[in-house]
Amino acid sequence: MADDVQNQIPNQPKPDTEENSGYFQEDNGTYSSMRLMCFVSLLAAIVFGFLTIHLSADGKTSGGDGIYITFGFLIGAFAPKAVQKFAEQKIPAKG
Repeated sequence: MADDVQNQIPNQPKPDTEENSGYFQEDNGTYSSMRLMCFVSLLAAIVFGFLTIHLSADGKTSGGDGIYITFGFLIGAFAPKAVQKFAEQKIPAKG
């Protein structure tokens, strides 16, 4: 029975031209500094968010400034890639 299943699934090797790209690489294999900067900004937002919560729980600060810094890093993590995607869209020709 296992042989019947193996015979039904065709073996499709991956083409040699297709390479797996990493997280910080574009589809064509070039490294993307935009993805790296967004990832670093996301890590900074996580760290500042944790510090804000931790320090405000201890009563050392009110946490107001830390919220603004964390929010700024979150915007820096997600907005540039969205703006880049919008800017690279092709406008259809009128006619």
